[in-house]
Amino acid sequence: MEEKGNTQKRDDRQKKEVKPKKDVRQENIKGKGEADEKEEIRLDRIMKMLFEVSKPLMIRIINYFFNEDYDVNQDYRIEFTNKESVSKDLELSIADLVIEVETVPRFHFEFQLNRDSMALRMFEYGYREALKTINEKERVKTLFFPKQVVLYLEEGKGAPDDLELKVVFPITDKGAQTVIYKILVKKVWEIGKEEKIRNGLYTLLPLELFRLRRQVEKTRTADEEEYSRLSNEIKTATIEIAKTAMRLREKGKITEEDCVKIINATGYLFVYFSNNYADLRLRREVPEVLESLCDKY
Repeated sequence: MEEKGNTQKRDDRQKKEVKPKKDVRQENIKGKGEADEKEEIRLDRIMKMLFEVSKPLMIRIINYFFNEDYDVNQDYRIEFTNKESVSKDLELSIADLVIEVETVPRFHFEFQLNRDSMALRMFEYGYREALKTINEKERVKTLFFPKQVVLYLEEGKGAPDDLELKVVFPITDKGAQTVIYKILVKKVWEIGKEEKIRNGLYTLLPLELFRLRRQVEKTRTADEEEYSRLSNEIKTATIEIAKTAMRLREKGKITEEDCVKIINATGYLFVYFSNNYADLRLRREVPEVLESLCDKY
């Protein structure tokens, strides 16, 4: 009987792991909101979900952030490269997202909450990525650094307008040279909804929630009337993102899978904000919002 019981448990677990396509949103969002409430929601994973999308959307993202002119209708080879490397102190170092379109140079996205020492870190990431593209047949090896951008996610945490690093090469064919290594900087709260729609940055719509962080923080000290107003504003904005995603899918602007990722990420970010910036009152409303995202959209 014990063996049969164990077999039954294994079967039950296997059944739970099989997720029909139609239930992806419900399994992912509802499961995260209820069963995993105590787990920390990793922003980097949410961001990667929003960037690992269909090719046309990925091309639009690259064109926007790096001022490229790839044809969104062309079937490019897009590869999300191995992002793990070992630093000089033998620690595993992982860049957030590195993408190769056909050939080098690659495109490196880094997602950041605060200022930190990003210029030096980005140079290190870039150097390690460049090492992976060396042509061993060349007599004089060429290092192709990736094009890089740091996306700052939250306003008010000392995000710089630019990132620079001075690099001095003491011996070159032109003598000593000093190079200013520059990294692009983008602040997501400055990219409005209209700009996202206009540039086809549809999978970045969930980042609209970062523009509501101040309202979320105010719920900690708000009286009941003010809390009700703020809460409704936050919930309405969250659900509106899902509605927009559904309209885009119906118009053929995004795929079903893209739509699912947008809705999932919106739910995850709502949970993230309620856990990190609000009091218990807003957290109690998480199941209601996630249920709306699952059942209605």
